[in-house]
Amino acid sequence: MIRTFTKNIFLIAFIIFSIHNIQAQNDAKLSIFNYNPLYYNPAFAGSADGLNVVGMYSSQWVGFDGAPKTQYLSVDTKSLQKIGYGLSLYHDAIGPKREYNLEGNFAYYIKLNRKYKLVLGVKSGINSYNINRNNLDIYEPGEEISNFNQESKTSPIFGAGANFYSDKFFVGISSPNLLQSTYSNSSGTTLSNRKNYYYTNFGYQFELRRDITLTPALLARVTPGAPISILTSLNYSYLNKYLASVNFDYNASAGIFLGIQLLDDLKVGYAYDISTTKFSNYNNGSHTFFLSYTLLNENAEKCTCHLY
Repeated sequence: MIRTFTKNIFLIAFIIFSIHNIQAQNDAKLSIFNYNPLYYNPAFAGSADGLNVVGMYSSQWVGFDGAPKTQYLSVDTKSLQKIGYGLSLYHDAIGPKREYNLEGNFAYYIKLNRKYKLVLGVKSGINSYNINRNNLDIYEPGEEISNFNQESKTSPIFGAGANFYSDKFFVGISSPNLLQSTYSNSSGTTLSNRKNYYYTNFGYQFELRRDITLTPALLARVTPGAPISILTSLNYSYLNKYLASVNFDYNASAGIFLGIQLLDDLKVGYAYDISTTKFSNYNNGSHTFFLSYTLLNENAEKCTCHLY
């Protein structure tokens, strides 16, 4: 059974990764990736086995002009123990660029046996891209090569993913958007290429005591033309009420996250990250604020990937 399933996992991975040639795009990268997994993989829709609402605000590289600012909001749930679905909204601003995503997520849960489950997910939606030259400081106007003031474009989104888990571990693969787009101005000058990222994530949950868990986790991001990005974290939970983690992005940043349950089903958290390269001389770190509301189903069977 397990051997057959392993073959199926590799087949699914091959299909997802082969639909298009692997190329780069500009997905936001948030250090507390365990707390917004639906952004990376639609197979996480319904992973809390109940109504789940997540909001995030991230301000990266504080003090650096034009640094990224990201807002994210998602709502997802699961019905009949087999169907997960949800909606997510995303806004990202970097320099003169503004980007908005509206996405619908769908996941189908397959119970392989009493211990293992496989989830297959898809997402679709709309991406709105806007670039405004007025947000740039032009020091040498005579050297301008682009004759635009403001350009915008709307393009479709389609992504796919899979998640395999038990009561101890989870492993997933995904591509949030398999469609590629080129954004050009009215004269045909290319302003940006929206291409693909591919993700794989993994985590294993250790139960130190009945009310304490420790979960090491990893998220790897692959795109040609750039080094493989690997984010790791060590996540602590006490009574499912007090949360903490340390995270590390190889050759980029390191940080901590603290969270607490304020009211029934409502949690808040804050993460601070610092650059671990010479770029730290030009910014004051990154701040991320987290808010979640989770109303579990009766006799809920949460995925081990749901850490909050």
